[in-house]
Amino acid sequence: RGTVAGRNYLAFHPEMDNADGTECACRVSVPPPEPFFEAMKALLKETFFPDDPLRRFKGQSAGRRAVLALQYVFPILEWAPTYTKEFLRSDLIAGITIASLAIPQGISYAKLANIPPIYGL
Repeated sequence: RGTVAGRNYLAFHPEMDNADGTECACRVSVPPPEPFFEAMKALLKETFFPDDPLRRFKGQSAGRRAVLALQYVFPILEWAPTYTKEFLRSDLIAGITIASLAIPQGISYAKLANIPPIYGL
């Protein structure tokens, strides 16, 4: 048991049982408060760059960084060299399937809203 901001706490760790089968209480330390700007920086970084997209650039030569930058901006440059006819066939089937469902749905929603069906597309 302890006190944090006027509240008591007690933590139990499931792997730390006593010999008689009762749970053992362990103290849990409260992390120190993080400065506001550090916390805000971490929050913004996690929001806008959740997977740290720039990590691929670290330790690369200038030429390799240029290629990676182009691949980051234009992803087709990364996957196009390995694209096959089987992928094209699968993508066409998927596109036709989605279109056959989405186009009538959009037209129907436009009719429900009493607007011209063209706006549903």
